[in-house]
Amino acid sequence: MMKNIFLVIVTIQFLFSCKNKNIPIRNYENEGFVKAEIIKYEVESCGYLIKLEDNLLLSPEILSEDFKKDKLMVWLKYSILKQKSPSFCMAGKPIKVEEIAERK
Repeated sequence: MMKNIFLVIVTIQFLFSCKNKNIPIRNYENEGFVKAEIIKYEVESCGYLIKLEDNLLLSPEILSEDFKKDKLMVWLKYSILKQKSPSFCMAGKPIKVEEIAERK
C-alpha cells in the first residue's frame, strides 16, 4: 500500500514539474533586427549572401556554418564594413554579422 501511495506522489510531482514554463518570446524587430534571407549566390564566387526585404544584397565577412542554407529565413543585426581591400564578391555590400537567428 505504501508503495502505491509513494508512486502516486512521485507521479504527481513529475507531472507538475514538467508543465510549460512561461518563456518570453523574443521580439526581434523591437531589438533592431531586420528580416532577411540567406541565399546561395553562384555568381562571382560569392558563396552565401544575405538578401534583405528590399532586395539589397549583403556579403557577410563571416557566416556560421549553421546558417549556410539556401533560402533560410533569418533575423539579422549587422554593421557595414569599410572595405580596405577589394573583395572577390562584388555582388553584396560587405557586412559584419552582429547577431543572427533563424526566423520561424
